[in-house]
Amino acid sequence: MTLVIAVKCRDGLIFASDGQATSFSSGGPIRQRYKKIYKIDDLLFGAAGSVGIIQRCMEEVKKYGKLISEKGLNTLIEERGPDGKVTLISARDKIRQLIFSVNKQELERHRAFYGSEEGAPVANILIAFYDREERRFRIWHILPDGGEEFLEELGYGCAGIGDTFAHAFIKDYYSSDLSVEKGKVLAYRVVKDAIEIGAFGLGEPIDIWTIKMVDGKPEIRDLTSDEILALNDTYLLWKELERKIFMEKT
Repeated sequence: MTLVIAVKCRDGLIFASDGQATSFSSGGPIRQRYKKIYKIDDLLFGAAGSVGIIQRCMEEVKKYGKLISEKGLNTLIEERGPDGKVTLISARDKIRQLIFSVNKQELERHRAFYGSEEGAPVANILIAFYDREERRFRIWHILPDGGEEFLEELGYGCAGIGDTFAHAFIKDYYSSDLSVEKGKVLAYRVVKDAIEIGAFGLGEPIDIWTIKMVDGKPEIRDLTSDEILALNDTYLLWKELERKIFMEKT
């Protein structure tokens, strides 16, 4: 299981996730560490769902990562049909089609084997990037059925088993004027609390990435272990201050 969140800040984007995956063996489920955020050219890709399906979807996104990074989502691609006819499709719609196809194949396989689509492993995807064409940071949510939504106007996006908790927590603390430095603390707390409260299948290590514009280009960084430890110190201080407020006599 997974929790992936993206938070838009006034000076960049934060992308964060937990670090646990659940695989299955004949003896039952196995907990293991698993990286859930990946850099694809100038995009950050994260997803909730089955590891195998996520890997297949990520391979499809990789085909167009450079194109989107350099020219934007609406760049047109030529496609030649079986009849030789050439049509144009945007990179945005092509990726949606491919992700729909991967998830549809998995649903059909699951139904053929189990007699139902219930419980079929699918991929719920978040992509964060700086859109050079529109000159703004974007949070792109692609659903298993190929549907999509852009969440930068809301300011944040969440995917995975802890997404309801994450939405509720971010909503109370989010501001469009939030800086990347404060955004990192918020993202850490959301994922940490989701793990601590016990959402099934979530676990450490917490992974946090940032995207900021440097000299006119997007700079993407994966926070180091020391930076994550520093965020944990800030998180503990934040929690302690909250406890003191509620313990004060009035």
